[in-house]
Amino acid sequence: MVDFAIYSATVIAIWSVLALSLNIQFGMTGLVNFGQILPFAIGSYAAGIGASLGYPWWAGALAGLVVAPAVSLLVILPAQRLSQDYWALITLGAAEIFRLTMLNTPALAGGADGINVPRFPSPAVALAVCGTLLVVSFLFAQRVSRSPLGRMLRVLREDEILASTLGRNPLRYHATVSVVAWIMAAAAGVAYGHFSGYVAPTSFTVTETFIIWTAVILGGPGRNIGVVVGAAIIQLLGVSSRFVAQWVALPPDLIANLRLASFGLILVVMFIYRPQGLIPEKREVHNVEGD
Repeated sequence: MVDFAIYSATVIAIWSVLALSLNIQFGMTGLVNFGQILPFAIGSYAAGIGASLGYPWWAGALAGLVVAPAVSLLVILPAQRLSQDYWALITLGAAEIFRLTMLNTPALAGGADGINVPRFPSPAVALAVCGTLLVVSFLFAQRVSRSPLGRMLRVLREDEILASTLGRNPLRYHATVSVVAWIMAAAAGVAYGHFSGYVAPTSFTVTETFIIWTAVILGGPGRNIGVVVGAAIIQLLGVSSRFVAQWVALPPDLIANLRLASFGLILVVMFIYRPQGLIPEKREVHNVEGD
């Protein structure tokens, strides 16, 4: 029971960091990113490839934290003059391109067989590292949310034209937010690689992106504590479904499909009855005094 609790807490911590990274983009800024699994995958693969080449763990982690934001800027460049709909498609396409590249390039990272990553020394160490990463990421996201930058990001989210009339460059803010969020997601990916001990293309499909979005929508877009709660609920539903397969006479693949269907049902219910999420974002009114 203790081992299961440690495992669940570690998984929740990793996916909470990933949900926070999406919340900074979508919840605070309004960027519809359907490829947030990409920096997560970059971090994981960097950890695995670095280890396979004989480098220490910190070298692989550093590589992931450098490559991920660089890729984010490459994704932003073709999307800078496009609407949010195209932004969503470009990020989704970039994530799939990376996944298929890893799948069809065995010499790079094992192809479909994946690549091994050195595990944390013990489950307790894994929980300590991932928990610390979550605390740091949460405090950072809170700092951004409450800062003047966070207020301007919300202005961009509501009306980019208004932000432009205030002398702000939306592309500059989008680039800043993307770089920061992708670094967070890459850090979560590095932790995931060392936690799972194995990285393969099947770990970074559109389904994982769907799970991240479900966590954010469920918890409350724009509210950091909300997305952490949402990620915790979604991941607990995921890990507890293993016990369901033992209690009922249903094949494991059917249980997995039912789990995804339940996530979809959660999204539909939230969109219809509580689009603001379980813990809604607080609306703040700032009085501006003039001469």
